[in-house]
Amino acid sequence: MQQEDIDSHDKFLFTLEWLLAVTQRYSDPLQFGLVHIHYKNLGILGETYGAKNASRKLDDVSHSLRKAFRKTDLVARDGTDFWILVPYTQASEKLVDKVNDTIKKASQDDLHVAEHDINIFSLSQDVVKICEGCSGAEFLAYIKINRTGLALQKKSLAHGD
Repeated sequence: MQQEDIDSHDKFLFTLEWLLAVTQRYSDPLQFGLVHIHYKNLGILGETYGAKNASRKLDDVSHSLRKAFRKTDLVARDGTDFWILVPYTQASEKLVDKVNDTIKKASQDDLHVAEHDINIFSLSQDVVKICEGCSGAEFLAYIKINRTGLALQKKSLAHGD
C-alpha cells in the first residue's frame, strides 16, 4: 500500500471513531453512511495480475474513488476492502449508483476480472450500539462480518457487469 493509502486509512479510522463516539453520546447524531466495497475472490486478483500488479491496481481503484467522491467523503483501503464515509440526509440509490459507476470506470482497465459487493450502512444509534466501545477497526470488522443483516442496500457486481 502506498503512503497516501496508509494516511487515508489512519484519517478514516480517526474520523470513524469520532463519529461513533458522537453517535453514542447524542440522541440526534450526525447522519453518515458507510459504504463497503468487498472483492469476493482474492485469489483471482493475484492469479490474473500477480501480487505486485494486483496491489498496484487496487491502489488505482483507491485513487479513482477519492477523485470521484467529494472532499468531505473519506475513502480508505484495507487490503482488498474499500470503505467510504459519506455524509447524507437519507440513504438513496444515488449513492449506490455513484459507487457502482466509479467501480465500473476503475474496473474497465484495472480490476475487470473481480466480482465485488457494495454494501451501504447507516451509522445510526442502532448499528453503533451493537459494537459499543469498539475501536474503528473493530467496528469495521464487525460490520464486514455482519454485512448481510446490517446493510441498508446491497449490490453484487460480476466482472461482466
